[in-house]
Amino acid sequence: MEEPDLAHFKTIPWCSTLLDNPEFTVTPTFSRQYKASTEDSLIAETLRTPNTIERCLSIYKRPAAGTSWISELRMLVSLGSGMNGGPNVLHGGIIATLLDDVIGTLLTVNKDTEAIPLSSSTVTASLNVTYLRKVSTPATVLVVARCLEVKGRKFSMYAEVQDGEGNVLAKADSLWIRSRAVAEKL
Repeated sequence: MEEPDLAHFKTIPWCSTLLDNPEFTVTPTFSRQYKASTEDSLIAETLRTPNTIERCLSIYKRPAAGTSWISELRMLVSLGSGMNGGPNVLHGGIIATLLDDVIGTLLTVNKDTEAIPLSSSTVTASLNVTYLRKVSTPATVLVVARCLEVKGRKFSMYAEVQDGEGNVLAKADSLWIRSRAVAEKL
């Protein structure tokens, strides 16, 4: 299935270069999909407008042969000015939301032994954000998530927001916990 925002990002040279890399594959950004349960409604409804996050596209590097674990996910995000905290500057709370969401998307593309997305059984326990530079709006940014370690029910995660030149604008260390009930079933 062709992602509706792919054509938009292909028109931005630095995004097109990333998307043309054959090591990466496009995946749906699940948090942008409407769900009757109201799950992800902040991203799928409130922040999915022409003046907030009109366009978003997620990609990941295919896992090495013999493994299914995806350790990194990248998300291209076109930011409008409807989420600003200062003049032409993205609000810090929205930056934290983007960092948390990209980690959730990485956990969604990874599945447990029953092929259920890990995000459905995990929650954010902590998200420690460091703001390094302003995130200007309107702009397109790259938000990257990496899994650093999985230890029992704990997932140590890292995420960052980069501009089109690769400058890191904000970063976060995060701990996600799998529900005890789900972990005991596995």
